Amino acid sequence: MEPYTPVEFARFLGYRNEARPGFVVRNYLRATYPDHVKNSRWELTEAEAADVLANVPRAQLESDA
Repeated sequence: MEPYTPVEFARFLGYRNEARPGFVVRNYLRATYPDHVKNSRWELTEAEAADVLANVPRAQLESDA
């Protein structure tokens, strides 16, 4: 299985119009996994991917109101 990236997870969670794609997921990962080498590429393990899915909220849909 190929590793996933924060951008892929952000899109899956509904964050499609971000100025910085994957930002919400990377912020969560940085806070949760502070030992990750700063400025290096995130390639999520299965455990990290499951953690993101369980803890990063889905994007709120914009209402028509």
